[in-house]
Amino acid sequence: MNLDYAFMFSIIPVVAKALPVTLGLTFLSLFFALLLALLSGIILIRKVFILNKVVLFFNTFLKGVPLLVQLLFCYYAIPYLMEMADGFMGWHYDPRNPSYFAFAVVAFSFNYGAYITDLLLSSYRAVGRGQLEASYAVGMTSWQGMIHIVVPQAFAISLPGLGNYFMWLLKATSLASVVNVFEMLSVAKASTAENYAILEGYLVAAGIYWIVCIAAEKIIKKSSREMNRYQKKVLAA
Repeated sequence: MNLDYAFMFSIIPVVAKALPVTLGLTFLSLFFALLLALLSGIILIRKVFILNKVVLFFNTFLKGVPLLVQLLFCYYAIPYLMEMADGFMGWHYDPRNPSYFAFAVVAFSFNYGAYITDLLLSSYRAVGRGQLEASYAVGMTSWQGMIHIVVPQAFAISLPGLGNYFMWLLKATSLASVVNVFEMLSVAKASTAENYAILEGYLVAAGIYWIVCIAAEKIIKKSSREMNRYQKKVLAA
């Protein structure tokens, strides 16, 4: 089987135009996943009555259900809930213009938020408790010790893991094509509609994903080294 290399080079700019959508979906989902993970982590660390049980239940559920199922659930369930809320406090839902991008962000945020919660908890527990107790000895409050001593070290520990989740999420955004989000994979597939060069289209999308992941990995490794170097300087001081 011969590949149509001329066609592959011709659709690179077309597929690359969808890269901002893919990156936007990745960064937004990771941002909200981090917020959810931080909130869930605080609830679990503080053992907030009832809420900690609720968080544990949903984290287990979100990690146990395939991401594709969660995407389809948000695709069908969120419009239904929005339609039920139509007219509430003057808000109007227009079913003709659903935000498929927002539905995908919700699904990715909750799914990855559950996994990042475990990462943040393990990073927090990796910081020696003696350091927090030392902060009390120098007159810091509990929150001051957390913000100035524990959180920076926990963030440095979690950074490589967060980098991995970023790259996994970047690749997982290709699933958003099933809920009508025109990211790179769906654009690559649409570009092959006329000549049916499907393999060529997928190879172009795969190459762009690969290049972005290589760049992201280099940035993450450099950031992690800088963070570790800074931590060593702080501890030496």
